[in-house]
Amino acid sequence: MTSTGTFYYKGFIPSSKSLMNRCLTVASYADHLQILGQSSCEDVVKMRSAIDSLKRGEDVDCGSAGTVFRFLAFRASRIPGRHRLTGTSRLLSRPQETLIEILAQLGVRAHFEAGGFTIESEGWRDPQKPLLIDRSKSSQFATGVLLNSWDLDFPLSLQWKNENDAVSEGYWQMTVAVASALGMTVEKVSEGVRVPARSIVKGGRHWVEIDLSSAFAVAAIATVSGQAAFDNFPNAAECLQPDREFVRILDRMGARIRESERTLSVSQATELRPIEWSLRDCPDLFPVLAVLCAFAEGTSTLFGAPHLAYKESNRITKTAELIGLLGRRCEPTSEGMIIHGSSAPAPASGAAPVEFDPDQDHRLAFAAAVARAADFQIHILHPEVVNKSFPEFWQVAAGRL
Repeated sequence: MTSTGTFYYKGFIPSSKSLMNRCLTVASYADHLQILGQSSCEDVVKMRSAIDSLKRGEDVDCGSAGTVFRFLAFRASRIPGRHRLTGTSRLLSRPQETLIEILAQLGVRAHFEAGGFTIESEGWRDPQKPLLIDRSKSSQFATGVLLNSWDLDFPLSLQWKNENDAVSEGYWQMTVAVASALGMTVEKVSEGVRVPARSIVKGGRHWVEIDLSSAFAVAAIATVSGQAAFDNFPNAAECLQPDREFVRILDRMGARIRESERTLSVSQATELRPIEWSLRDCPDLFPVLAVLCAFAEGTSTLFGAPHLAYKESNRITKTAELIGLLGRRCEPTSEGMIIHGSSAPAPASGAAPVEFDPDQDHRLAFAAAVARAADFQIHILHPEVVNKSFPEFWQVAAGRL
């Protein structure tokens, strides 16, 4: 599919919010660790302020940030006393039962109450056996435990409950890589990992690479409507983020890809090709990728990510709604979607715009923006939702950065 617009972007994307929030959690244990990188997104700003609140013994406001809530619940539980975490109703209604189950195994009492989550702790107690962790809905619970397993006076083993149901393996491996780089020995054992006692954070400077989930949204716009070049793009050998998979995906779909030292260039596809792709390790790509597939000539199948239903929105349902508004057909599945794409052009420019509500989900707003770049007349409600991960997005999408 071709677009009448010409998009152009060259520059660098802010640091990964996922990596930044992992690193900031670790840095809360060590004043001698300096985290380098730039991000003004809401989730990172919220993490910084929440850590400061925790250190001052105040209530911890997590906003809508799942990583802030889950990582800092474990961080708070390391500090003897009573702690209260608050957040939006959407955040507190997301699946959190696993958090209480893990804390109980560590001798920590926790419960939800109106508008918040209360933790009463005397510090972590040696469970005397492996922690059983359910990873069927999110990898963030296991991540929260690992990032907070510094300087324990006992070794700690993490064992997966129903390992075959584990999701987001790529994001879990990213966590292991971060912890290892910052000084933790993470030993792989049967059905899980083991952390020796007295793991100490390594000091010095740690650079956080650019956010590849955000880069994908920009690259997708280029794929349907122009060109983008990303500076400081991590090479495949050293990259920690599983979302780097988007480079292979766009190449398979027909975008023109060129990689050189620390630069990735993406140019518009002459014709988008359909794909079959597992998003087991990189589910955050789903909304934007599904919209790209809607513009490919033929049927695409995206699978391997049942936990999409438990993200900021039900991403399977909301993405299906968006694709329907574009006049394309799709079939939601329990783990993804079958998309019957078409390279037919967008309706004439005089057509009335359709309205789309991203339902408080930044990645749905990115997906709708890709459709708009492909000349579809679409009015995106609450565009400010992108501030959660990429506040500069609309300036980039408009070619002003």
